[in-house]
Amino acid sequence: TMKTNKFLACLGVSVACFMAASSAYAAVAGHVQFVNGEVQITNPAGQTRMVQKGDAINEGDTLTSAQKASAQIKMQDGGFVAVRPDTQLKFDQFVFAGKEDGSEKSFFSLFKGGFRAVTGLIGRINKQNYKITTPAATIGIRGTDHETFLITPGSPLAQIAPTGAYNKVNTGETSMTTDKGTIFVQPNQMGFAGGMNQMPQVQPINTNVFTVAE
Repeated sequence: TMKTNKFLACLGVSVACFMAASSAYAAVAGHVQFVNGEVQITNPAGQTRMVQKGDAINEGDTLTSAQKASAQIKMQDGGFVAVRPDTQLKFDQFVFAGKEDGSEKSFFSLFKGGFRAVTGLIGRINKQNYKITTPAATIGIRGTDHETFLITPGSPLAQIAPTGAYNKVNTGETSMTTDKGTIFVQPNQMGFAGGMNQMPQVQPINTNVFTVAE
């Protein structure tokens, strides 16, 4: 009957809407809690806009901060990401269904600059579900508060520290992996990798890169 067809048509629309809403919800990696200065978001389609407090950061978005700008993002799994000045960070993949069921993922790519991450639920049980990719090393975690910097040639930091990936651990533990092997970095230690073709090393904390606070 016409009534039934109408009902089914409505049902089809609401299911489609629900699916669109749930996939849009799943794509949100976090929300901007704080922004200072000029920070931009570029979405996977290449559209760029200025970041404002309260903005959603979606899977696939790239955040770019200007020389003296910074931002803090509260992630959907309860973690925090504080983006430093002159940084380009991509939120490659973020999957979280409200609990750790093995499907969760938090993958970042750091192209330049640095950020501090206090990890949330993702990666606490399944360590392989959290990683940071840089051109010089891949960083993994074991439930942690850590800071990662990528110093690129020609950047202001390159004048005061060697180029490569730096990872400082405040609490917990991280791993740093290149083509040559893996090291583990403990609290109050710093790992450094000059490139994928070099073995990462634990080094004294470089205070030109990281401020050392208790």
